[in-house]
Amino acid sequence: MNQLSLRTAVAAALLRLAAAQSMPDLTDLRNAPRPYSSVFQIEAGAIGSQARQTVPSIGADDDVSWDAKVYFLDESVGSRRGALEAYAGRDGIFASYTDGKLVGDDTVTRLEFRARPWMFYRDGFYRDGDFVANGLYEGRDYEGYIGFGREAQPGLYVELGPYYRSLDFDRSDVTPPTFTVPDGYSAYGGRLYLEQSTVQLDRRRGVPRDGFVLTAIGEREWNDSQGVFGATGGGFSTELPSAVWRVRGRLEWYIPASDSATWEIFGYGGWQDEKDRVQNFEGQRPLGNIWGDGQLRLRLHLGQSITLTPFGQLQFSRVLEEDGTSSTKDFFFGGGVETYVHLGSAVSLHGWYSFLDNDSRPSIRIDEDVHGEHMFYLGMVLRFGSQRR
Repeated sequence: MNQLSLRTAVAAALLRLAAAQSMPDLTDLRNAPRPYSSVFQIEAGAIGSQARQTVPSIGADDDVSWDAKVYFLDESVGSRRGALEAYAGRDGIFASYTDGKLVGDDTVTRLEFRARPWMFYRDGFYRDGDFVANGLYEGRDYEGYIGFGREAQPGLYVELGPYYRSLDFDRSDVTPPTFTVPDGYSAYGGRLYLEQSTVQLDRRRGVPRDGFVLTAIGEREWNDSQGVFGATGGGFSTELPSAVWRVRGRLEWYIPASDSATWEIFGYGGWQDEKDRVQNFEGQRPLGNIWGDGQLRLRLHLGQSITLTPFGQLQFSRVLEEDGTSSTKDFFFGGGVETYVHLGSAVSLHGWYSFLDNDSRPSIRIDEDVHGEHMFYLGMVLRFGSQRR
């Protein structure tokens, strides 16, 4: 019985760690609650998309592709006992080192490297809820960041630092001849984080049970972009302004319903300069200069080894129309289900299905932009060298 309880607790703790592995989770959250102080985790599987109507010119298609991601965490690196965190997946590559002794006075120094080698941009607008493309193209960006943070008051963490980013862009197979892609450019700026956390972990299962994490991020960026880009045959062309601003935020809120059920409210959104035309059309999130993505989830623990989480989803996009002056405001609805089946303390099966009535969803491939309103995934999670807190 003791061995079964231990195995259940360790396996269930994998849920939170696996679910929190994406580039936005790692780059936006500053001090997310973790059940482990060290772990090496690999997840691999198959991901697919199905479009209600296949439209190759905008990437909407039926396809299945491989998916994989790797995560590493060690909170006792070197004699200074700094924390090293690394991630690689379809959505990017991330590495971070934090040190609480370099500056002193309770100040945390954070060094980060971020890379997104497989970016897709969908320059366009919505007409009656359907995405209409001015031009689709590919790109990549690389960023270095150094931040200095400390707890301003109990539960409130503040961090500020500069960053430098390099961006390049290429035409793809679906880029129309009348569309000019942006020239590559460099950008630099400053970033401010404010994060309030009251999350409490379920010690028995190792997952969040109560409380919230609310993060607000502000950026001011300058760049050396030159030249006009955009559609010349009807769509508007423009230059990127030399300075832009961005604000984004995210919320994770956990509300216990019973011993085996927890409500989860996840929200993510942003407000950006209308002229920030490159960032406004990143294809891995809702399009537009004002956007939001929210989920209402119910996490159910079924027995000792199965977790089932049905959810509903709501998205919002405010996108400039083809003329570049007026804008459309569109809401999109959907839902799905996610599940984990824990086969032991180091092995789990992970699967999910989701539907969203939005033509523009994250690509399931890294070599071409392929997406659909229906998305599904099935994979296996392996964990090595973990150490519980």
